[in-house]
Amino acid sequence: MKIVYSWLKDFVDINVPVQEVADALTKAGIEVASINSIHIPDGVKVAKVISKNPHPNADKLSLCEVDAGNGEILQIVCGAPNVTASMTVALATEGTVLGEDFTIKKAKIRGVESRGMLCSEKELGISDNNSGIISLPSDYRTGAPLSEYIVDDAVIEIEITPDRGDCLSVLGVAREVSASFGKPLKQTARIPEEKNGDSISSAISVNIETKERCPRYMGRLVRGVTIGPSPEWMQRRLSMAGLRPINNIVDITNYILIQYGQPMHAFDYNAVDGRKIIVKQSQSLGISQFTTLDGIERKLAGDDLLICDAKKPTALAGIMGGLGSQITDSTKDVFLECAFFEQTGVRKTSKRLGLSTDSSYRFERGVDPAQGLENAINTAAYLMQEIAGGTVSAGKIDTHSEPFPEKKMTLRPSRASRILGVEFDEERITALLTSIGIITTKEGDDKLQCSVPLFRHDISEEADLVEEVGRLFGYDKIPAVQYSQVKLTNPPSCTETNRDNARSALCYFGLNELITNSMVSEAKRKLITPSTEPVKILNPLNPDMTEMRTTLAITLLESVAYNLNRKNNNNRFFEIGKTFRPDSTTGLAQEKDILAIIIEGSCFPKSWGNVELQNDFFILKGIIETFADHCALDSFSYSKLEQHGPLYTPESASIRGSNGIMGTIGRVSEQICKTFGIKSSVFYAELDLTAWLSTPKPLPKYKNLPKFPALERDFSFVMPDTLDSDTVKKEIESLSGLVGNVRPFDVYRGEKLGAGSKSVTFSVEFRSPEKTLNDDDVQDVCNKIILVMKEKHSAELRK
Repeated sequence: MKIVYSWLKDFVDINVPVQEVADALTKAGIEVASINSIHIPDGVKVAKVISKNPHPNADKLSLCEVDAGNGEILQIVCGAPNVTASMTVALATEGTVLGEDFTIKKAKIRGVESRGMLCSEKELGISDNNSGIISLPSDYRTGAPLSEYIVDDAVIEIEITPDRGDCLSVLGVAREVSASFGKPLKQTARIPEEKNGDSISSAISVNIETKERCPRYMGRLVRGVTIGPSPEWMQRRLSMAGLRPINNIVDITNYILIQYGQPMHAFDYNAVDGRKIIVKQSQSLGISQFTTLDGIERKLAGDDLLICDAKKPTALAGIMGGLGSQITDSTKDVFLECAFFEQTGVRKTSKRLGLSTDSSYRFERGVDPAQGLENAINTAAYLMQEIAGGTVSAGKIDTHSEPFPEKKMTLRPSRASRILGVEFDEERITALLTSIGIITTKEGDDKLQCSVPLFRHDISEEADLVEEVGRLFGYDKIPAVQYSQVKLTNPPSCTETNRDNARSALCYFGLNELITNSMVSEAKRKLITPSTEPVKILNPLNPDMTEMRTTLAITLLESVAYNLNRKNNNNRFFEIGKTFRPDSTTGLAQEKDILAIIIEGSCFPKSWGNVELQNDFFILKGIIETFADHCALDSFSYSKLEQHGPLYTPESASIRGSNGIMGTIGRVSEQICKTFGIKSSVFYAELDLTAWLSTPKPLPKYKNLPKFPALERDFSFVMPDTLDSDTVKKEIESLSGLVGNVRPFDVYRGEKLGAGSKSVTFSVEFRSPEKTLNDDDVQDVCNKIILVMKEKHSAELRK
């Protein structure tokens, strides 16, 4: 942003070299990119063009007779397209030095003598405008040095970080200069004289349908304006600030933009249908396109905010006006809009449309919703009254006439001293913060209550106030220290610890960890989880990244296929990643931490000492149980997966464990494998670890080693095929305190057992802490096991 030094002096009474101001801004944390000093060279005079004729030897050059005010008419060859007879211009006479290697001399241009040069703003160093020669006011005295009218000045170009939107104005920078030099900030706002009997409330109405997107909307009506050029002083300031003068009304809104950092829009009042202004989202209008002032048709999203009249949209809120709403030469009455639009909404619309303007740039970073809006609209109306000859209707529209809630927070001087390494007392902190408009009151020992101006959107907590204290005190004044005790490590959180334990367990078991993309294609998501609603990406990078994943199976299967295509067989992978589902209550994505394991090929490859062992369901189950042991989790329970979906074959199960862990395990179906180009058998498991990751790992429990040996008995039960081994195991363990470990180790199905039956053999361990058991000691328990299994589970002891 470009700050004109003379403009800055309207706010702060300073008289120091511009370099000192730039140095003060740099120390205050505002980067100064460049300083452009403006000095009209000696020899540049005010002149008047007497006549303009075509150059005899060049189509694009003109032959001008110019009165330089000394009684002599000079012949000047000029290439500017805007030169006309009777125009007041800046003439660089012979001998004038315009640059290090540029001195004006008498010269022949295409065979015609030229005795000087008519200058543009860029050639004089006033601005970057080089579209034509500068047109001076006609009342400038011919022959006078131009430096009498355009005094020495400077333009300070600053780079503003995204959090300091309050510095995107002359006023904002003046606040910093005022604090740095200890000078009071002058009041520059003006209040217009209103015309009684012409109330704005009877001329136009404003309705805000989405108040959260537009918390405040102000308006003023100026009647009877005359459209014309702005005064020379305003045009020069705008040009020096990098804006092109257009006409007095538009220039006034741009002048307020630079002076107060408040974007404004001027509507032709007579073009506002129904004399109504309505602020609403485009979805309520049922339109999908809108043509902006630049003539480009923009495609709208449903939540884009529009400024509308009774019939049509007239502007993209906070970004750009619509085609047909602009000020024209025939405009007589002007409705001034000055609003506070919510930052995120403006930014989303601006970025989606690829349309960044001076207005959106400021609204995205936050403007002053309180006094700043009032000063801006009042001063704009005053200037239109003075410059365009308008009359201001009585009153103003304000949809938020009540004061905004104060933004208050607490600052502890002791904390500021500890963070900055300099001792600050309450008086010193109060003086520093008051210099930038932060009002402090003492609330108790080591406690200051700070009231932060609403234009400081970057200050939201105590640490921000500490930063302001350090910035205003001067970082260069904070003494350096020889050494400091800095803690380089922090204890890992519970989530990090559990995640690392899970990784260690799975890596120890020979699995390789993957980190895959969270975005997947719609086609593959529908293939594996067709009934799950996904979180869709608004602007996907490509068709393979249109949705957030609902399962990790897609990317892990892609990884297996990728490795198999490169002859990397026997793949064993795992990933701890997130899945995403829409949450209707919050409108955000619901994220879950998922552990996914996939194995393919052989568990042990064939070698001279052993035969090849193929991966199967039970090997994957063993990996999961090893993971549970390593992470101090209770044993998982398994049950038949009734709805296995397209991912699994019937050889699958659901898993449930402690701490909210649940998931699925099984063989991946042939159809899915075929789709991914996998010919071998693949087994996959997926566990939801969301709740467990935040659960502290329990302390280990210790018990004495058994003093007496165990007694083992085997039981073969013929049971219904629907009865799972885990149920039997838990039942037997609950029957007696003598029962220790129960382990199923054999399953048999055959014609002799009949359809729907199976035989499962369990090894049951008996142990007493008091003595060595014999057959008689466990006989009653064995009989009880047989009886309960028969009566409760229809399981007969196999003969």
